Amino acid sequence: MQRSFLEIKERCACILRNKIIVALVEASSSPSAAYEMVFTETKDVSRAKAGRWLAILRRDYPAEYRKLVPFKLSQVSNDTA
Repeated sequence: MQRSFLEIKERCACILRNKIIVALVEASSSPSAAYEMVFTETKDVSRAKAGRWLAILRRDYPAEYRKLVPFKLSQVSNDTA
């Protein structure tokens, strides 16, 4: 059963403003990897689950995911000029 975009968004809403967690999810290769990466960083099961849901959102609704996470955090410029 595929969950709706709104249901998945609600399940990951608590981490959407946390740039570090969103960056971990962005760097992950799968929802399970996102869970492991977030849990390793935070030691917080609820945040890890939310990270997994965000990765599911990325996988199942890529256009909507890009609206929530509009740029790749790993491509932020480090220019000092």
